[in-house]
Amino acid sequence: MTVYRCALFSRRADVTPAQFASHWLGVHGQLAAKLPGLGTYRQNHIRERLYEAPDSPVQAIDGIAQLSFPSIAAMEVSDASPEYAACKLDIPKFQGGITILVIEADELQRGQVAPAKLMWVSTRRADVPSAGLRERWLATNRDSARELPGARRFVQNFVVDRAHPVAAGVPSGDPSGAEAVSELWFDDAASARAALESAPGRRLVFEDQLLAPVGVYLMQEVKIV
Repeated sequence: MTVYRCALFSRRADVTPAQFASHWLGVHGQLAAKLPGLGTYRQNHIRERLYEAPDSPVQAIDGIAQLSFPSIAAMEVSDASPEYAACKLDIPKFQGGITILVIEADELQRGQVAPAKLMWVSTRRADVPSAGLRERWLATNRDSARELPGARRFVQNFVVDRAHPVAAGVPSGDPSGAEAVSELWFDDAASARAALESAPGRRLVFEDQLLAPVGVYLMQEVKIV
């Protein structure tokens, strides 16, 4: 199954949001696009912070990158490449810290990628055991997006590997705080906000019995590859 190298990272303190976005897209994105074995590469730029937990176990997030590989072994080959070394040299120029999660995707509602994207990072609730979490969550929530007004596509990504940190001269976050990264697409930002505020949206994002959100964002997704 395809895996995704999902990077949660923050902006370097002395870099403005505009500089951060410009460097990520125009410089770093072009370097990462050259990684050997890379399938797809998407950048998720935050357009609106809809919720952030005050006691979040996950580092500050200013962007989320998703790079697909056919396997963890293929990702490791890429990690040892000169192209990846060039990416690591560039990271301190605009990032403040980075957490690497390896995730697998479950597409729960098929559809076209739409212009507005709702994205949230979740942690496991304190009283919930980790064993079988993905299977139990899917059994309960597989059809949940069908109740959401305006939802065009829903992908749930669960963390399957936390053992591939990046050593690039910036702080590495603790990957143990994240269990899932969720993606919902809508035709526009207003539809995404309305869905999040609806009763089905609150049940899915905030009232889930297994997962608790640590950050919910309205994203602009940019496909690099």
